[in-house]
Amino acid sequence: MSPLVRRAVAVLVSAVCGPLALPAVQSASAAATATPKVVKVMPLGDSITLGIGSSTDAGYRLPLWRMTTTQSRYTVQFVGSQHDGDFPQPWHEGHGGWKIDDIAAHIDGWLAAQSPDVVLLHIGINDLDSGTDKEHAPDRLAALVDRIFTDRPGVDLILQGLLPTTQGLQDQIQQYNLRAENLAPAEEDAGRHFHYIEAPQLTPNEFHDRLHPNDLGYTRMADAYFQALNADVGNAQLPLKACP
Repeated sequence: MSPLVRRAVAVLVSAVCGPLALPAVQSASAAATATPKVVKVMPLGDSITLGIGSSTDAGYRLPLWRMTTTQSRYTVQFVGSQHDGDFPQPWHEGHGGWKIDDIAAHIDGWLAAQSPDVVLLHIGINDLDSGTDKEHAPDRLAALVDRIFTDRPGVDLILQGLLPTTQGLQDQIQQYNLRAENLAPAEEDAGRHFHYIEAPQLTPNEFHDRLHPNDLGYTRMADAYFQALNADVGNAQLPLKACP
């Protein structure tokens, strides 16, 4: 490596992690046997994140975890104060019946305690179904997103829209999801790692009840999250705080 290239790399590393000694170039054999990176993932939301309606009490979290085990580049460590589901990574921050402001009231402490690399956010259906100020639910979502990035600037936030075929709420969800998707340009311009992903259009046989998916529906939600998460890790964006 030429002195010029070595200096450029050192400057880049220093900008992200602070002044560090430049490590020796890793050999090809060492790189091949390197321990997979551990990515701390916080599933965040309401009863859908909790997993109501699934036979496993784990919702999308169990199929998502299984999907991540099909590759060897990284391992996922779910984090959160709650634990539901009989599998090795049951932790989460899914809270039944909670609305956006309920999550916002606790998010500071959760992020400080768990230090996630990734937040998987799915929230808002209770605001639209039983909230008292449904019109401004997207504004509350935007405020929550900003709060997450303020608390943890380097986090990767993957927001999955609300299920568009939820019975009786299709029009409201369409407007909510459009507003949620429109958050992306401003967040990206601010240098934040924000990703909006569309929720699957579940069929009636993929719902457990009017609001909650069944195992089939949760698997489709998991696949949407996995595609986004796997792409980020594959692009070496995660974990963003992984410095010596």
